[in-house]
Amino acid sequence: MLSLKFRRNTLLSLFVLAIILLIIYTVLNSVLLDSVTEESVINTQEVSERFLILLDDFGIEEKLIKVNNIKNKSTDRSILNIKVQVPIDLSIPEIILDIYQTFIRDSLSFNSIEKVKGGKSTLTFNKGEQEILRTEFNYSKDYFRDKGNIAFIINDVDPGNTSTASLIESPNKLTFLLRPDSKNIQQLEFIKDNGKQFSILIDDETNEQKYKLGADFSEQRVIAVIKTLVQDFGSATLFILDDKSTFYKSANRNIFYRELKKRRIKLFTFSDFTVLDKDENIFDDFDRGIENLTRDEGSVFLLSLDSYQMIGDEIKKCKKRGYRIVNSSLLL
Repeated sequence: MLSLKFRRNTLLSLFVLAIILLIIYTVLNSVLLDSVTEESVINTQEVSERFLILLDDFGIEEKLIKVNNIKNKSTDRSILNIKVQVPIDLSIPEIILDIYQTFIRDSLSFNSIEKVKGGKSTLTFNKGEQEILRTEFNYSKDYFRDKGNIAFIINDVDPGNTSTASLIESPNKLTFLLRPDSKNIQQLEFIKDNGKQFSILIDDETNEQKYKLGADFSEQRVIAVIKTLVQDFGSATLFILDDKSTFYKSANRNIFYRELKKRRIKLFTFSDFTVLDKDENIFDDFDRGIENLTRDEGSVFLLSLDSYQMIGDEIKKCKKRGYRIVNSSLLL
C-alpha cells in the first residue's frame, strides 16, 4: 500500500505539471494569435497596395479613389473599403478581369456582386473565410481619362511574308507602308479585307522601272510614273517620301508634290512622324512621343515590324491607361 507521503508528492508533481502545461498553452496560444493577427495585417496591407497599383496602371487618378474602414456585419471586424469612380471610357469588367489575373497565384478567393442598374459592382477579397478587403466600383458621370491617340505605320513591309501576314490578320489597327512593286498589288485586297490601311513609300530603293523616281528624270517621265502609281495604288491612304533620298533633295520633288496635290493625295515625309529605330533608345523615344499628348491630340509612329514587336508590351500598357490606338488616317 502506497504511503501518504508518496501520494502527496505525486499529487504535488501532477499539480506542478498541470500549471506548466497551462503556462505553455497560454504562451503558445498568444504567439499563434499574434502571428495570425500579424499575417492578416500584412496580407491586407499588401493586397490593398497591389490593388492601388493596379488602378494606377489603368490611369485612374487618386481623386477618383476613396479609402475608408467599415465593419463586417457578420464578424464585427473592421476591414478596409476602397471605392473607385471608374472613368466613363473604361469598363468595370475589364478592371475586375485584370484583378483576377493579377491575384491568380495568391491564396485568395473573390466574391463579386454586380448591379445591372447603375453599373455598380462590389468585389471582396477573402483569405479563407476571412474578408480582408472590400472594393466598390461605380461609373463616373463625367470623368474621361485625358489621354491622346496613337497610330502606327509599319515601314517597308512585304505582305507575302508570314510575320507580316499574321499582323495583317490581327485585330490591331495599323497602316502598312509598301514600296511600290507589282507583286504587292495582289496583296492590297488582303490588306483591306482585314480592315488595315496601306501607304506607298517613295525612296531610292524602288527597283521596278515603271514605279522608279530618279533625281535626274525629266518632268514628263516623273509625271508618267506618278500616273502609274496612282492607277495601281490609288486606294492608298497617303504617300510617304523618304526625306533622306536623292529624289527628295532634287528639283523633281516639287513636281511630285504638285501632281499629288492636283489629285488630292496626301503626301508626307519621314520627318512628319516619330521614327522609332530598333536600338537601346526605342523605349525612351516611344515614351517621349506620347508623354505630352492630350485627349484631342495624336502621335503617329513610323517603325519597322521588328521595332513594333519590340514595344508590344508598352503598347498594351498605353491601351490600358486610356490611350486610343487608331488608324493613321484619323490623325493625318
